Amino acid sequence: MLTGRGAVALLGLAGYGCGPGGDAADGEAADGGAAVSYTDAVPSGAKPAPEDVFRTLEGGEASFPDLRGNVVVANLWGTWCLPCRDELPELVELARIYDGRPVVMLGLAVDSGDVGEIRAFIEEFGVEYPNWMMGMDDAVGTFGAVGFPTTVIVDQEGWIRKELLGPQTAASLTAEIEALLR
Repeated sequence: MLTGRGAVALLGLAGYGCGPGGDAADGEAADGGAAVSYTDAVPSGAKPAPEDVFRTLEGGEASFPDLRGNVVVANLWGTWCLPCRDELPELVELARIYDGRPVVMLGLAVDSGDVGEIRAFIEEFGVEYPNWMMGMDDAVGTFGAVGFPTTVIVDQEGWIRKELLGPQTAASLTAEIEALLR
């Protein structure tokens, strides 16, 4: 029996099976016109990136749809997570490698304190890529995170193509990104 965060993660994953245009007949758009079948457009094994709005360190709001047209490497991390600290130099290197290309390195700080604490932490590691903030319940419910760090790779059309648990290297992530840029 699942309880607590495991149940939340399972319920969050169940929501990914829903497609747009719930009442429209198959092959028909909600406005009555012809539509492309939702299942024809879904890459194998992919699910949509969340459309949730996240708080930025600058005090604004941002979401994954804002990043469409880019491959997004979203890394869920915490100031309290020792493996996350070990991974950060690899992610900084990855951001340097893809500077100026249609790739966004994105940090998602999970339960990591206030903006000042997060800024101090990422400055210590030379992190210059954007970071958004989220709570643990959101990390589990939205991304199904079962441990940290968790890295989610989103293609240019907004589909989650990879979910990786544990510390990653710039080399392994480069291979994943290059496959999506082709």
